[in-house]
Formats: sequence, C-alpha cells, structure tokens
Amino acid sequence: MKFNILFLLLFTSGFLLANTRNAAPVLTSGSTNPSLVVGQNYPNPAKGKTVILVEFSSSEAILIVYNVLGKLVEQRVISADQKRITLDVSEYKEGIYLYSIEADGKKITKRMTVSK
Repeated sequence: MKFNILFLLLFTSGFLLANTRNAAPVLTSGSTNPSLVVGQNYPNPAKGKTVILVEFSSSEAILIVYNVLGKLVEQRVISADQKRITLDVSEYKEGIYLYSIEADGKKITKRMTVSK
C-alpha cells in the first residue's frame, strides 16, 4: 500500500510539472555547475513545433529522437551556444517519442508526446 501511494505521488507531481501549460519552460539543476541539463520539451504534448532547453559545457552535443518502437526519427548536432532547441514535429506521427541529449560524456533521455 505504501508503495502504491508513493508511486502515485511521484507520478502525479511529475505529470503536473511536465504538463504545466501557462508557464514558460524553466531549466533547473540540483548542482551549481552542471555539465549537462536537459529540460522537458514545451509544449508537451507538442503540435507543430516544440522547444527543449539545454545546457552543457562541451563544444557540442547530439540530439537524438526515437519513436516508441526504437526507430531513429531525427539526429542533429547542437552547438554550445544553442541553449534552446526548436523541433519541428509537424511531420512526426501522433504518439510518444524519446529524445536524448548526449554531451560531456553523459546522456539524458526524456519523453515527448506528439498530437495532431
């Protein structure tokens, strides 16, 4: 019973944070000097275009987008001065996608929903 309540609380708070529609995206990190921070795409669910805020210390990073079946949908190099990534998802099929940013020897993956 305790596990179910804890899971529900964690899931609900994460869902509410990820689906806040009236607030601009905010990039936060628990450390004072993060080597890689990746924000949740905004808006989520995405229609047309979506924005991902990133912060990394290396000269470049790689953005990789997969569909839920693991098929590569998009891959691009991100330069260090690019803190805001705009993805055009208008050609993506409706569904769930995973996007990863690889930089500084680390990889962070997040989930994105695309709706029409």
